[in-house]
Amino acid sequence: MIDWIIAQQGVLCVALLLLIGAEHFYTRKMGVLFTYKLWFFVPVLLVLNNLPFNMMAIPSNNFTRFVVGVKPNVEHMELNLLFSLWAIGVSAISAYVLVHHFSTWRSISKQKAVQTNAYYSSKAITPMLFGFIAPKVLLPYTFKSTFSLSQQALVLEHEQVHRTHKDHWWNTLALCIAIAFWFNPLVWLALRSFRVNQELACDHVVLQNKTQADKLNYAKALVQCAEHCSSTINLYPTFGEKSTMIKRLNLIQKPKTGSKMLGAAALTIAALLTANTTLANVPPPPLKGADAKVNEAMPVKRVEPAYPTKAIKENLEGYVVFKFDITESGATDNIEVVKSSPEGVFDKSAMIAFKQWQYKPAIKGGAPVRQKGLLVQLDFKLAPEPLNAKMKVKAKEKLSSSNM
Repeated sequence: MIDWIIAQQGVLCVALLLLIGAEHFYTRKMGVLFTYKLWFFVPVLLVLNNLPFNMMAIPSNNFTRFVVGVKPNVEHMELNLLFSLWAIGVSAISAYVLVHHFSTWRSISKQKAVQTNAYYSSKAITPMLFGFIAPKVLLPYTFKSTFSLSQQALVLEHEQVHRTHKDHWWNTLALCIAIAFWFNPLVWLALRSFRVNQELACDHVVLQNKTQADKLNYAKALVQCAEHCSSTINLYPTFGEKSTMIKRLNLIQKPKTGSKMLGAAALTIAALLTANTTLANVPPPPLKGADAKVNEAMPVKRVEPAYPTKAIKENLEGYVVFKFDITESGATDNIEVVKSSPEGVFDKSAMIAFKQWQYKPAIKGGAPVRQKGLLVQLDFKLAPEPLNAKMKVKAKEKLSSSNM
């Protein structure tokens, strides 16, 4: 799992940096709807980065052998520390999301408010669309006293646009990606930018055919909501987030049609990144001559297996042959015992250690790729007795023979 997460970071970071930059500097120039739709490339790139092209093996004739000495006191860490830290983070964030969702769900009033599928909730500080599957519009109990009738209609229309855009699905997907890659700060910055583009897109749809008076009322509603809204990232986008209010007000005051040239440039960059991600997973042709040395399977980290106590007592030597893959990060994967002698004596010890080995990954087109079907043999050899120990034994033998 850790190998897979690490393998996603390259393409994910590049995509998120480009989209964060687009939101910060080019939203007005490219158009709010177009900029929002660009976020669709994040899940697309993650899917393309995991297409099964890399399941094809890179041809390799490498067969290496390593000698294992007697080290019965070597301790092996069976628990993967990185995976444990990642799992703790995922569990903690997931628990928070579930608790927050459940407490909000329990706070929903049973009676519908204002219109169909809109409900009052004590957890709703401002109007928001709540729910992953069957979303509901939640309103604060101060909704009628805070907004005029015209403002109420505009706010509810904004939440309806969220539902029309299927934003509850996209928010669920974005939240899942954020939880899976919680350790990457770019993911959380990108989540904020994604939410900004989402709100701007809804504003655009609501106000595109409205009068100046309606736009003014809408802007006032934004300011009123922002006074009660937190500046932190919320699980559910709300109508008046402080972090997005200024940009939204500026676009309401000075709307601008998106530039077709900038849009074409953005699509070109997205297409190039998509094509590069796809081609990076296509297995390379067999390498020959000096070029083949680039992909030699050389371990950069070796963990020595513990010599089994039973084998030491019985004075046994032997070997284990593994067939394995090398992942893009250089970790060993799909390990299986091809042959061992004596059968079953050294297998477990060798497997525990070999799972922790790290190799120099194969490089294709400047990017690491998976190697399959490599072989390695671990030879278990008992170390010879030290010379001084042999001399002591001979001395004892001479002494015993002279006494007789």
